[in-house]
Amino acid sequence: MVKRSNLHTHSVFCDGKDTIEHMAQRAYEMGLVSLGFSGHGPQTNNGFGIRSEAEYAAEVRRVAGLYEGRMKIWLGIEQDYFGYCTIPYDYRLGAVHYLDGRDGVNHPVDHSEECFERMLREGFGGDAMAMARSYYEREVAMCEKIRPDVVVHYDLICKFNENNRFFDEQDPAYMALSLDALEAICDGRRLLEVNTGAIARGRRSRPYPDALQLKRWRELGGHVILGSDCHDAEKLTCGFEDALELIRWAGFRSVWRLGEGDELFVEDTI
Repeated sequence: MVKRSNLHTHSVFCDGKDTIEHMAQRAYEMGLVSLGFSGHGPQTNNGFGIRSEAEYAAEVRRVAGLYEGRMKIWLGIEQDYFGYCTIPYDYRLGAVHYLDGRDGVNHPVDHSEECFERMLREGFGGDAMAMARSYYEREVAMCEKIRPDVVVHYDLICKFNENNRFFDEQDPAYMALSLDALEAICDGRRLLEVNTGAIARGRRSRPYPDALQLKRWRELGGHVILGSDCHDAEKLTCGFEDALELIRWAGFRSVWRLGEGDELFVEDTI
């Protein structure tokens, strides 16, 4: 049985809609046994992210105290390739949100469809495979650099690519790039997030990562965890049932989550 939990959430401390206390209240009302906050960490390439790590951590710890004995709350951070953190966290999510284009510009991968199209056109001269190569190389470099506990929204480069609008996700050249990078980052300990954030925001009809990527991760001996990349408390578990079906299709017999006791990550049979 899979207990309800979410490790990937964003509050008003970064780009989320709700306060930490309100998100915790909704999570408790929805029956979650554990909840992790994972605000965007500060970055060296721009001013995006949590402005005060100390204030963020203090608020998460305060709210955790309110739910002690009822719902476990963990303090996490989503750290980008360009990110850093100055205080200790219970866990770290690793992400890639920016690519350096050939035009010398640091382009956002998932900010908007217009930004993505500009990155492809101006940053990579319309060469989607060159863009994809840069993205997956950065995924590997991110894992080597910050050594996250969980890799999140692995194929974020597909956020605006529903129905292969910009490139063919089944192209063997593209698939080879994504699968080779998976092999490079799988260390037997690190978790891969099955992320439903693009579903919640109406951008995708399926979770990240792709079904074949998930299958390959299993073959490599990797493990998975659910996350909704929640920016709205009403969508804390959006798409989880569909994501579990995808996980089962890929051959997994269990899924990991945040623990409700002293253990950070625990495994549930599906």
